[in-house]
Amino acid sequence: MKFFNFFTLYAKRTVRDRMFFLIMFLFPMLLIWLLGSAFSGLMGDSGTEGEVVVSANLIYTVEESSHMSDLFTEHMTEDNEFFTMTRHNDIKIGEEKIRRNEYDAYVIVGRDKITVYKNSYYNFSSSMGELIIKAFADDYNLMYEIAVTDPSKLSQEESISGRRFTEEISFDRQRMPRAIDYYGVTMSTMFMFYGVIFLGTYFAGNRQNKTEDRIKASPASILSYQWGTALGNIVLIVLQAVVIISAGILIFNIYWGEALGISMLVILGEIIMISSLGTILGLTFKSENAVAGISQVAIPAIVFLGDGYTQIGGTGVILAIKKISPMYWINHGLFDAIYLNEYKTAFISIAISLGVAAVCTLVVALLNRNRRTEDE
Repeated sequence: MKFFNFFTLYAKRTVRDRMFFLIMFLFPMLLIWLLGSAFSGLMGDSGTEGEVVVSANLIYTVEESSHMSDLFTEHMTEDNEFFTMTRHNDIKIGEEKIRRNEYDAYVIVGRDKITVYKNSYYNFSSSMGELIIKAFADDYNLMYEIAVTDPSKLSQEESISGRRFTEEISFDRQRMPRAIDYYGVTMSTMFMFYGVIFLGTYFAGNRQNKTEDRIKASPASILSYQWGTALGNIVLIVLQAVVIISAGILIFNIYWGEALGISMLVILGEIIMISSLGTILGLTFKSENAVAGISQVAIPAIVFLGDGYTQIGGTGVILAIKKISPMYWINHGLFDAIYLNEYKTAFISIAISLGVAAVCTLVVALLNRNRRTEDE
């Protein structure tokens, strides 16, 4: 019962805070509109209703001539509105071109295998190119297995030489994010992170004004106070997410894809992580200003590395640093799920968020143990 009392107390106090509504509801909508308008036309805004053909620009090299390479050359170099294939015979030059982001993907066709190098600068065209090649490889492997197992079942019409491989792509090939779609996602995930400040300053303020000491002296357990407050923060940010996403869809026609459930799981994982980080900050620092200052420096850096403001690209060390940011996995997990119907990155982001939350829970337990020891 005391657990829910702390939950209710935090929720009421935060909802009454005008700054909470300003930062968590009004600012996201304002920035989505401003950034979406400012970058309109640069991120796929041509066409109607944001439906723009994603065209992958691919380069390939035939490393060794074979039946597979002949089929690849025959079918993958035909005129196609969704991708273009350019042949280059020098592998080193081809690798250099993909490093310089001149093409979306580089394909090396060997005797019995295909190697694909994606553009290091994350974009939907490079992912589309990878899936196109994967579709070719899957069809070739299927027909090869049929031919080996029972050649009589492989009629001339069913043979691989008569297939159009790109027809098997399972994602919406007509869409790529408009500026308003891009910032509708990234600004939503960014402002959820500001929940760290509200929860962290609440805990720090209670330590500063001795409210936490009075709770320790009361029949209520410190865990009820911490968990109840953190749950209140989770519920409020979930409410914020629902409102922002719904308003974005209704007002700006922001596209969140067909698998909205997966996207909401990614966002829920982020919210749980945010609440755990806010708890750690609030229990570590006694000053509300310290919590707010650290958060206001850390959050923009995390969002920037996660391609929240713009896609910054990068290779090697830069890409490794980007992948440290949980926002990188959150945003990319959402975009992969929304536009490619690929959920691997989404599940990775969920695992990272829950992993961070688990580590923070362990740290909170250690902090509580140390404080009990000090009090004794």
